[in-house]
Amino acid sequence: MFLMWIIPLALIVLVVYAVSGGNLVNAVKPAASRTCPNCHQPAQADWKTCPHCGQTL
Repeated sequence: MFLMWIIPLALIVLVVYAVSGGNLVNAVKPAASRTCPNCHQPAQADWKTCPHCGQTL
């Protein structure tokens, strides 16, 4: 009775694994859409300036 939560948890993990194409690291890690041309740090698509160096994107 104590371990009843393992089955639903395992099913959730299997669904996430299947949806991610077999790569759990990419399922959890957000993808950077672009990088700063000055410092080459990841930048989000809606940023106007780089938070790392101040370069206009």
